[in-house]
Amino acid sequence: MRSLASLFIAPSPEKIAAKELQDMRLALFQAERRLLEAQMQVDYYRDMVGFLEEVATAGVEQVVDKRRASEAAAAEQADRTEAAASHTVPVPSQTATQPSRIAPGLTTVPIVPSAA
Repeated sequence: MRSLASLFIAPSPEKIAAKELQDMRLALFQAERRLLEAQMQVDYYRDMVGFLEEVATAGVEQVVDKRRASEAAAAEQADRTEAAASHTVPVPSQTATQPSRIAPGLTTVPIVPSAA
């Protein structure tokens, strides 16, 4: 709680500068956060446009097959990297043998068997 004297005495330039510095740091943080969110939104829309252009030209089957192949290759590369880092025998990954059910840009809807 401020004392009665602080109501009538102007704050020192150092206190004003300290408060302004804190306010400016907060404003900078908020601006950087808005910038990162805008960049993420741009990346999302750029990916969606690329995906939809690819589907429109090549068809959904080729796009999904190509994405699954690239995911399998990335999983194998990750397994090799982990094996090289740990100096152990590589274990075959489950993702390489089973196709991924989630492709970037696609939403999968789980099928629930009916009770009938």
